[in-house]
Amino acid sequence: MDAHLFRRLCEDLLPALIGAKIEKIYQAADGVITFSLYGLGNIQQKYFAEKNMPFVSPFTAQKYYLTYKEGKDARLFLSHSRVAKNDEPPAFIMRLRKYLTGKHIKTVTADWLQRKIIFEVQDCWFEIDLRNGVELYFDCPENGLCSPQDSYFAFEDSYILSPALTDENFAVYWADFSLLSQVGSKDIWKEYQTLTPLLRKTLPILPCEEQASLYADLQFGGGDVFVYTQNTRQLKINQSVENNPLQFAKNDDNFLLSSWKLPQELLSNMGYSSETKELVFENALEASLYIGDMVLAKIQKQNANSSLKQLQAQLKRFARLEIKLAEEEDRLNKLIDKKEQALLLQANLYQFSAEYKAEYILVYDYAGQEIKILLDKAKTIRENMENYFHAAARGMRGLEHLERRKKELADEKEAVLNRMWEERAGATIKEPRKRAQKTPQTDYGLLGKIKNVNKKGKFNQDISVKTEKNKAVNKYPKEVQVFRSSDGFMILRGRDTKGNGMALKMASPYDIWVHIAEGASAHVIIKRDHAKQEIPPQTMQEAGALALLKSWAKGQEKGYIQYSYAKFIRPMKNAAAGLVHVDKSEGTLEIKILPEYEEQLKIETRE
Repeated sequence: MDAHLFRRLCEDLLPALIGAKIEKIYQAADGVITFSLYGLGNIQQKYFAEKNMPFVSPFTAQKYYLTYKEGKDARLFLSHSRVAKNDEPPAFIMRLRKYLTGKHIKTVTADWLQRKIIFEVQDCWFEIDLRNGVELYFDCPENGLCSPQDSYFAFEDSYILSPALTDENFAVYWADFSLLSQVGSKDIWKEYQTLTPLLRKTLPILPCEEQASLYADLQFGGGDVFVYTQNTRQLKINQSVENNPLQFAKNDDNFLLSSWKLPQELLSNMGYSSETKELVFENALEASLYIGDMVLAKIQKQNANSSLKQLQAQLKRFARLEIKLAEEEDRLNKLIDKKEQALLLQANLYQFSAEYKAEYILVYDYAGQEIKILLDKAKTIRENMENYFHAAARGMRGLEHLERRKKELADEKEAVLNRMWEERAGATIKEPRKRAQKTPQTDYGLLGKIKNVNKKGKFNQDISVKTEKNKAVNKYPKEVQVFRSSDGFMILRGRDTKGNGMALKMASPYDIWVHIAEGASAHVIIKRDHAKQEIPPQTMQEAGALALLKSWAKGQEKGYIQYSYAKFIRPMKNAAAGLVHVDKSEGTLEIKILPEYEEQLKIETRE
């Protein structure tokens, strides 16, 4: 960033920084630090209002992002949005957050020739130097503007831009017009810092009178700011896929800022084509906001390319895992196939003595064809049969685990593919949370369910077992509503006073009772399998919401519930059903009331 452009930016930015709050600090990329600032220009606007002076703030939003980018193309700019890396921020960023987050900027001073700004916040200072990076200080640094402890200077004295245009050493910084024709001489431009590299490239192309005119304009400030780029569209990061900034930020889409109009000859010498557009802005802030989104778009594209490589490596790993899972599935299926041999041995045991041993036997299958079954000659036929049953059972158990792992791998792969699409699109997409679904049971035919094969490998025929869910649902009366939480816990709620009493009678001592903290509501019971089973927070949230939805608080956004063990809840004698004594309360919770739980968690009962 040219020093003259940096001065123009500081002239507009320094007054607006006073009183602004540093909300957070991010690392957009290596060597790129972003400060989230809230309330730019608020104190400045208030000051002009007190003076009855006209003032129009250039800031239309409350939050802006000030980004420092180090390196050969170092720059400082504002943007409407930010880019943050996915990985954890380094220790230096965490240190800046520790001392600067939530602090207000008290004073600020800038040395535009050295291209550095020093900010004072409570108890510390930090410096942004385009040549040396960001530094944190706990004593007032050299050239810093140190205010009295716990107080602010007057607004006019809270920011300083040096060297000032009216500095007594004016001649030290600004060369005489007669020397401008010699700017190529090292002795001249080393003596006068205002002869910046970009200015030294511009002056030899201009006629003598235009050289003096340009230099005089720079001495007294003001004027337009110019942006040269092939991109004429202002960008916003992460707005939508249709307004994707990455499709506008190309690697060859360079841009250049200048405090003066650059000749076409100079632009050509610097590698800018004839298609380069010249955009004119009234001040440096507007130009900074324009190019800020373009810079962040390029940074995001670089981050996306890095992330894509990592995601592609994950896909390769998934492909290797899929091959291994396929090989394992083939092995398990071969084990399961042994069930047919085990059943044939079982059907033909009567033909052989209990101690009969052989390398193989010939038997007839169910189609009447003779087949050969290989045996372990060290074991009897019965022992071989049990081994085959045991191997088939192991195959089925392994296949169940394998099916679950295949589903997990497919979900992980889908998540990576979605993430790759997001990185390419420059968008952040959040899928709605899906309710957990149970893995379907595999039908293994004659062998039946795995739990019907005992540890010794002996096989029992398939037993028709009712699921726990159907058992639980069908045993409750119609006065009691039945729900199942997202974590799989059965929840009971009384439909009316009679139902409240029934729900309490059906509660085990270690079940959890839930009720509104103050007032009347339905009684809610969370069923537990044993006394030490923990209740997840989501289940407690859902049970509390179900209780509040049957109370006077159902129209509110939040409410308080109390909860206890069912053993501490006693029905009142000679009172209506549902009225209880609470011998001991385990506490209260604030619950968010979500009416959709009624339908999402409801289980249809047989009436």
